[in-house]
Amino acid sequence: MKRRMYMKGCAFLLAAALTFSSNLNVFAVTEEDRQAQEDKIEDLESEKDQANSELDSLQTDKANTEQEIANLDSQLEDIQTQIAQTNTDLEQAQADLEQTQQDLEDAKEKEESQYETLKVRINVMYRKGETGYLEILLGADDITSLLNSTEYISKISDYDSNLLQSLQETREQIEELEAQQEAEVQRISDLKADLEDQETELNTVLDEKAQYIMSLNTDIELTQEHISELESNIEAEEAALAEIEAEIRAAAAAAQEEAAQSGGSSGGDSSGGGSVSDVSDAVSPSVPSASGWVWPSNTSILTDTFGYQAWRGGNHNGIDIGASYGSPIYAAASGTVLIAGWSNSAGNWVVINHGGGVLSVYMHASALYVSAGQSVSAGQSIAAVGSTGYSTGPHLHFGVMEGSSGGYDGYWVNPLNYVSP
Repeated sequence: MKRRMYMKGCAFLLAAALTFSSNLNVFAVTEEDRQAQEDKIEDLESEKDQANSELDSLQTDKANTEQEIANLDSQLEDIQTQIAQTNTDLEQAQADLEQTQQDLEDAKEKEESQYETLKVRINVMYRKGETGYLEILLGADDITSLLNSTEYISKISDYDSNLLQSLQETREQIEELEAQQEAEVQRISDLKADLEDQETELNTVLDEKAQYIMSLNTDIELTQEHISELESNIEAEEAALAEIEAEIRAAAAAAQEEAAQSGGSSGGDSSGGGSVSDVSDAVSPSVPSASGWVWPSNTSILTDTFGYQAWRGGNHNGIDIGASYGSPIYAAASGTVLIAGWSNSAGNWVVINHGGGVLSVYMHASALYVSAGQSVSAGQSIAAVGSTGYSTGPHLHFGVMEGSSGGYDGYWVNPLNYVSP
C-alpha cells in the first residue's frame, strides 16, 4: 500500500513536470510505463497472497495429517489387540482339541476292553449251553434294543446287564467326542482364517499409512518448490520496480529543475534505502567419548542420516535404523527414563537421561517395556520396533541431545558421535 501511494506521488510529480516541459520526448518514463508498473505491482501482491494461502493450506494439511496418523495408529492398536485375542483363542482351541483327542482315545480303549469282556462272557454262556440267552444277544439289532427287551431283562444276569450298559454308554461317549472333535477342528480352521484376515487388515492399514505420509511429503515438497518460485519472482519484480521507481524519481527531478530554471520554485529530492542481511547459524556439536554406549538395535541398516535434508526443508534430528516389526530396541547407555509414552509425531517413544546434560531418544515403537522414573542399563531392552506416529514403515528413529537441564531440552547432535553399528 505504501509503495502504491509512493507510485501515485511519483506519477503526480511526473505529470506536474510534464506540464512545464517543452519537450516530452526527453523523459524515458511515460504514463503507459507507470500504469504497466502498477499492474505488475497488483500481480505481485496477488502472487504474495497466493503464496501465503498455500502456506496456510500446508500448515492445515500438516495438522490434519497428524490427526489422521493418530487415527491410523489407533486402528493398528485395535487390530493388534484382535490378533492377540485370536491367537489366545486359537491356543485354547488347540488345547481343547488335544484334550478331546485324548478323551476319545481313552474311550475307544475302554470300548475295546468292554467288548473283549463281552466276548469272553458269550463264550462262557455258549459252553454252558445257555442257547436261549445267546439267541437273544445275537438276534438284537443293537445294544439299545437288547437292553429294552423284556425277555432279555428276565433272563440276563445283573453282571451282563451292567456290562452291556457300560458298553452302550462308552459308544455314546465316543459319538459325542467325535462330534466335539469335528466342531473343534472347524473352530480352529475358522480362527486361522480370522487371524489371516486380521493380519491382512494390519498390513493394509500399514500400507495406507505409508502411502498417506509419502503423499503428504510429496505435497509439502511441491508446495515448498512453488513458494521458492514465487519468492524468486517477487525478488525479480521488486528489482524491476526499483529500476522504474529510479527512472520516475530522475524524471520528476529533471522536470522540477527545468521548471525552476523557467522561473518556478525549486524542488527537492529525497531517497531512501534499506539493506538485507542473510543470517545463518549451525550447531557444531561436541564429540564426547563413546565409552559405555552401545548400538540401540539388533540391525545395522541405516535408512536415514543426521543433518539437513532438502526434501524435509530442514534438519533430520537423528538417524533411522531399519528393523523388523517387533524387534528389540536397546538402551544406548545406562540412565533414568525421563519419558515413556505417546506423541502424535513420535508415536510410542522413550527418552533416557544419562546425566551430564545428555539424553537419548527412541521413537515410533510398537510397544514400551519401561516407564518414567525407571533406571535402565546399557543394552537393556526398553521397547519394540514399530511404525507409530509420523512414520512410513517399521524402523527406529534414534537421537541424542546435549545441553539438557534435566528435562526434555537441549540441542540435537549426531548420534554417531556416541554409537556405531
